[in-house]
Amino acid sequence: MINEELFTFIMSLFNDVLFRKGFFDFFQKMQREGIEAARRFWDSYPYKNVFFPNALDIYEKMIDFYISLGLAPRANYDEIFKEHEKLLYQNTFLRETILQLQQKMFAEGGEKVRETWESIIDKQIEMNEEIAENFFEFFRQGSSSFRSRRGNHPTL
Repeated sequence: MINEELFTFIMSLFNDVLFRKGFFDFFQKMQREGIEAARRFWDSYPYKNVFFPNALDIYEKMIDFYISLGLAPRANYDEIFKEHEKLLYQNTFLRETILQLQQKMFAEGGEKVRETWESIIDKQIEMNEEIAENFFEFFRQGSSSFRSRRGNHPTL
């Protein structure tokens, strides 16, 4: 009995590339062996003269039709499989190229961020040194003016 679970399992099998390739190889082998067995049977069948005179030709044409009918999907499958492999290769190439570009972009961006950070820190250090110098200069000027004022004031 076919239920939903079995149907889902069969569909998942046919979505697997390796299973499809193996299935078509198996189907092709069984088809060839069946055709060869039918030919051997036809040649060894003792009552073949009871059929109409062109029966062997019709039988061979039916075999040819069966072969072409059965192998046509395999040829299409091989063509599509080759195209699939080609697309996988191109996809891999594009992914690797994009990854390399991203890595290069991140490396260059990281280097620019590092350079910008260093210049900001250097400017900040220069500003801090300048503020410290101005602060000390301000105190020097303030203490000298304080001393000069203190000398003028007798109470201080």
